[in-house]
Amino acid sequence: MSVTAFKVHVPSADEQEKAAYVLRHIIKVSGESPVLVGRGLPNEFAPDDLRPGFTLYEDPAGLKPLCSVVPRTTEGGSEDGILVVLAPDGAELGVLRPPARTQRWRRPYEMGLPNGTKLVGRSGTITSWVVYVVLCPLLAIYNVLGFLGGYGGPDWFLPTRTAWRTKGGLGLGRAPLKFYGTTDKYKVRVKRLDPRLAYAQAVLHDSSS
Repeated sequence: MSVTAFKVHVPSADEQEKAAYVLRHIIKVSGESPVLVGRGLPNEFAPDDLRPGFTLYEDPAGLKPLCSVVPRTTEGGSEDGILVVLAPDGAELGVLRPPARTQRWRRPYEMGLPNGTKLVGRSGTITSWVVYVVLCPLLAIYNVLGFLGGYGGPDWFLPTRTAWRTKGGLGLGRAPLKFYGTTDKYKVRVKRLDPRLAYAQAVLHDSSS
């Protein structure tokens, strides 16, 4: 099954200067051209009832949009916390539900696919937590020795690996999208998840992590 690896970066001053729009992030895709993330929504297909969010582009000139992410509004005109991912022709690629700002423990990032499938990713997979518990005593000793030796403050991080799997499922099999905290790398299985939706989710995940 084809897998695409990518990372989300903050643009440099030089990269920002070359873009015709306010550059928010750069997605560096392994073996492919980078995807550029700009603020706002292209006017040529911006629905009147959706406020601009951010857009993914193939080019710094902003002439080749891949998709746009905008807040969804209710019939009353208020936002309901869900983000819609739109293709350049206005077709809905999926929806994203970011975690509540007040939630800190294993924050859930949810994706809704056009076929009705719902994926949810939480910080720290079962495997990463098992490894963390096993290594905790060694990490504690390392921090104590570092403190006594004057090498600085404690170095302690909770597991951040995230795997997006079917909501309510058994959590078995290969996840359509994974984030590896040790390398800050994402991997998407393109036959199971539209890369554009994966890129949009990664931008939100990176911005709030």
